[in-house]
Amino acid sequence: MSAEEDEFAPLTVPPAMADPYGCPMHALRTAPVPTLALDLGIGLLVGIFSGLLGVGGGLILVPLLVLARHVPQKRAQATSLVMVALAATSGATTYALDHSVAWGPAAWIIIGGVGGTLAGTALLRRTPDQHLQLLFSALLIVAAVRMLLDSHGADQADLPLMTMPVIAGYLMSGLAMGLLSSMFGVGGGIILIPVLVTFFGFSQHLAAGTSLLVMIPIALLGAARLTRAGHTDWPQGLRIGAGALVGAIGGASAALVINGRALQVAFALVMAFAAVQMIQRARTGPEPRP
Repeated sequence: MSAEEDEFAPLTVPPAMADPYGCPMHALRTAPVPTLALDLGIGLLVGIFSGLLGVGGGLILVPLLVLARHVPQKRAQATSLVMVALAATSGATTYALDHSVAWGPAAWIIIGGVGGTLAGTALLRRTPDQHLQLLFSALLIVAAVRMLLDSHGADQADLPLMTMPVIAGYLMSGLAMGLLSSMFGVGGGIILIPVLVTFFGFSQHLAAGTSLLVMIPIALLGAARLTRAGHTDWPQGLRIGAGALVGAIGGASAALVINGRALQVAFALVMAFAAVQMIQRARTGPEPRP
């Protein structure tokens, strides 16, 4: 079978992913203790960054799974979406309690995000792992540069009226976010937050809270779509997500009271390092099938 034929061949769903919609606690009870502890610890770390910066956390989790846990690229990205949805749920709740979520704009962004997610999952299934690793590395570099240049936006929000051009802008923002989320296993906040702050007058906190809310249905849709191709490891995603649930609450709570500029710079440097590592990994050849 040629490489091209193999790329489009149906994938067999591993036994660990055969019942993705079972009891979430089953993923915690049946995992070996070292695996459970490692996944929860990774989730806790990723969740803190998710809540603090208003991003999904996939920018950290995907490189960790690929480089440290040796998970194939597509599975890492699909599994990351499970964690993103859980982390975003707790993070968005924390922001909402502080009245830092724009519910009306979020609804329009979600509608656009559904279309982007459907397109992104179709593209992911047809893109070789090597290409995805190189594209994801480029995304990490862009995100790192944005964080280094970001000044956290204005403290006060000045949202525009809900006119048709503004609604169209929210829809297009959601489309881009959904495409990015499903293609790379990230929440998409790395694109949405600067757009909301720069073009729609959101404060940093309001943009972060709204971004986290929008991520929940978009990430879940992407994970569900990629389950049929055998990419989404729900048990692992739920274990990491359980840790992220706790971490995101702490991160979001801290973001509301402290200046996270120093952490942003450190996070940007970590992403740049991960990008270099993933580029080197992609150049060594395709991932062996598990």
